[in-house]
Amino acid sequence: MEIKIIPHYSKDYWKCVRLRDKILREPINLMFSEEELYLENDQIHVGCFEGEKVTGCFSFVKINSDILKMRQVCVDSDKQRNGIGGEMMTFSEKWAKENGYSKIECHARESAVAYYEKHGYKTEGKLFSEVSIPHLKMKKSL
Repeated sequence: MEIKIIPHYSKDYWKCVRLRDKILREPINLMFSEEELYLENDQIHVGCFEGEKVTGCFSFVKINSDILKMRQVCVDSDKQRNGIGGEMMTFSEKWAKENGYSKIECHARESAVAYYEKHGYKTEGKLFSEVSIPHLKMKKSL
């Protein structure tokens, strides 16, 4: 397994977009627009690969010089519960620290809150709706 930063609009980026569609978007009948994907050009994209196959991915948005927002986190359904998510969490925290960030935040789907708590994230505020699904804001100090 290899976890790496991938360039926007690269071959690997498009593999990750297809995985995000499959895992995060199709189940709630959403599709990415060209504009949404174009606007991801200033984000940091991370993919987890087994050979050429993407098995997980996420992106970072720079909130400020101290905080990153992790978004669009997913692992392929046939690879879940195999430690890939945990490896991506470890990678995200190491990369953030190495690049001068001290906090990571995310908007976690309600169904994923326990997973993030297991990795040291704390909830902040009340449930809110995002893409028609209940979410909680979560943060972790590194």
